[in-house]
Amino acid sequence: MRRFLTMSGLIAATLGVALAVADVTPVTLKTTEFGHGPTVVLLHALGSGRMVWMPTARKLLAGHHVVMVDLPGHGDSPLPDPFSLASCAAALDQVLAKLPPDSTVLVAHGFGGLISLEEVKAHPDRVRGLIVIDGATKSMMKIPDQQQEYFLQMLDTNYENMLKMMMIRQGRDSTQGLELLATAQQVPPATVKAYIKAALNVDASGALKDMKPAFLFVGSSRLWPDTTTWAGVSKQLGYDVAGVTVNGRRVKDSAALIMKDQPDTLAAIIDQFAARAIAAKKK
Repeated sequence: MRRFLTMSGLIAATLGVALAVADVTPVTLKTTEFGHGPTVVLLHALGSGRMVWMPTARKLLAGHHVVMVDLPGHGDSPLPDPFSLASCAAALDQVLAKLPPDSTVLVAHGFGGLISLEEVKAHPDRVRGLIVIDGATKSMMKIPDQQQEYFLQMLDTNYENMLKMMMIRQGRDSTQGLELLATAQQVPPATVKAYIKAALNVDASGALKDMKPAFLFVGSSRLWPDTTTWAGVSKQLGYDVAGVTVNGRRVKDSAALIMKDQPDTLAAIIDQFAARAIAAKKK
């Protein structure tokens, strides 16, 4: 059992999801928006909600139109049925389609990053830049098909314990881990299970090839320790794509709640990146 619980933690860290063709009307995602200026769209991680971004959003408010978005199945956003990465990306596309493409930057955390990679691959002209925070492009551990079935059975029978393990380990400390768990417990189990089930097989690294929008990876110090180089992190998370140069920024003293741990630093990174991405397009 311990082996499979370890797998669950790795799967949650990679935040992967199986690809499928969305052939139904996209669900409508709940948003909160305020401010004026170039648009910054903020997408949260699995088991969280759009309001988690408020500490960083406040720092961006003076010069940006900020749009915070609930992932499908989280907060006030419905879960697509059937569920797939494509259906999640299609729902996000409905949000981006209403925004000015020449002055919009997308910032996505964890699983939100994977959905965003698929969105910019499908619709490269929707945004001028994409920042992914602590999100991988593919699963770091492949589980054979026969073991996947057993793992999913365990997820059903030991959901609370597995959720606790996945969330607490992402915190900066035990207190923050419990905060992450408490938030995740507000998300319907069916939603979390759908994401985890889909996470067993994925590889979105192809979205990095010939990516039209500017791209930046931002890592928390929990995911990217100061003893690890960007080369090591990029390889682990699937950003070491042949012929593609991906830049990475590390934010010290931060973990899964990086937007609350270091709002000033993160807002400055977003602001600077957005300014460069938008200016480069105008040239």
